[in-house]
Amino acid sequence: MECCFEKRQDTQVGSAELPELGGAAKTEDGTDEPSGRGKKLEIVGGQVYLPHPNKPGEAVDFGVRHDDIDGKFVLSETVGNSLARDAGIHDGDVLVGINGTNIEGCQVQYLLDLLREDVKPKLLLTVKRQLDEDKHVFVWTYFEVVVENENQPEVRILYLTQTAEDVMPWINPGPLETGYSWLGVPSPAYNIYLRGNPALYLSIDDGKVEFSSTYNNSTSLFYFYIYVGPGPPDDGIKVAYSLQQFGNAVTPSTTPAAEVIQPGADPTLDAMDFPYSMLGNDVPLNPRFWYLKMNVSGTGENSLQSIEQTGWYLAKSTSSNDATLSTQPQYFVMARANSNSSSSDDC
Repeated sequence: MECCFEKRQDTQVGSAELPELGGAAKTEDGTDEPSGRGKKLEIVGGQVYLPHPNKPGEAVDFGVRHDDIDGKFVLSETVGNSLARDAGIHDGDVLVGINGTNIEGCQVQYLLDLLREDVKPKLLLTVKRQLDEDKHVFVWTYFEVVVENENQPEVRILYLTQTAEDVMPWINPGPLETGYSWLGVPSPAYNIYLRGNPALYLSIDDGKVEFSSTYNNSTSLFYFYIYVGPGPPDDGIKVAYSLQQFGNAVTPSTTPAAEVIQPGADPTLDAMDFPYSMLGNDVPLNPRFWYLKMNVSGTGENSLQSIEQTGWYLAKSTSSNDATLSTQPQYFVMARANSNSSSSDDC
């Protein structure tokens, strides 16, 4: 679902013409500067709108004020009986994630750029809520805007929970969603590698999936797609990694997959296209879809278990640098990357 941040006009909840995405915000001195890029201000504020679910081109006032304060996206002035209030938003909440992607330290214009594409009509927001001076929690609200009673937009909560750490929980969307549904953009880029000297980067080169000591932006930069759907909570979050960036035409050999596993086999990975079905419900299961699970040792590394091949994990072959599936979990560093380089993305 697209979000747009514009100058707040009033505190009434209702519909309005959809503000143009990426538009400039009025600064305190009256000039137009792209939101989040002005060097003279600490705060770039605005009203939060969501698209009307039934009326293309019209917006729904979410009913909360958004301000960029010292690099934090602070939500305030929550209107009573508003969609934001119904979605579980409180005054003072700090927006830290959209659709499973952490946005801390990013600029408003970065959000606008990410959310300019058409996405699913459901939204997962993560906010950091300060409970007292020494304690805070992360609140995860997964919802959609619907129109049912008297043509008034309402929020339908699909899942609402909180965690002590900023680690996305298993999202249970309820019995009505039996398949895998992509949460939508943003789809940030990651480098996936094994620690060492040199580090070994997961790569797909000429259809071969391997771990390479040579980093190549065109073969080693994976985009992160996150899903909700059924599955055991202990398995972790459902994701797919692909060389294919959302919004571009699908090209051959972009996503790791696996041969059908035979008993006792140690299958090598092959490469397959990333399907357009990532945009729909009931995404067909395939070893290219993974459960992402944190290493319990606290190293910040993760394992990737195949959703279809339960109990089999992405791993490096013991005899070569080929990528394989293994019954033994292997843990990788998954570092946020810039799409133009291998350095961290400061958005």
